[in-house]
Amino acid sequence: MGTDFEDYDHEALRTYFVEQGLALGSGDLEAVADRFDAAAVLVLAEETVALQSPEQVHDLLREHAGAPDPGDAVALVPEVTDSAELGWALLWVEVRWSLRDELAAERASRHVRYLLRRARGTFEVCVVVPLP
Repeated sequence: MGTDFEDYDHEALRTYFVEQGLALGSGDLEAVADRFDAAAVLVLAEETVALQSPEQVHDLLREHAGAPDPGDAVALVPEVTDSAELGWALLWVEVRWSLRDELAAERASRHVRYLLRRARGTFEVCVVVPLP
């Protein structure tokens, strides 16, 4: 997978993930769920989980895909490390999430791959794959 920012607005993609990090970090369930397609899935080594409700999206992402536990970190800072277009509407994106404390020191990091669809003037998550 190679970085290919020429055919889409990479600043819009970065902004999308910054806003997602803010929503995840603050526990804004409505904003988090609004970023997902109604038929999104979380793919783990041991299982694939259909994300069918805002609560399920929030709980599973907190556990597996980059959201901090309360009191564990106060901010999630995304870095898009890789991307590829899969046709005009789909993007396969890898994000490194830096979990930061109140002094902005990194406490941990996680890599997550997303299959995104261009929709509603932004992106929506179709598939989430946390990396080991």
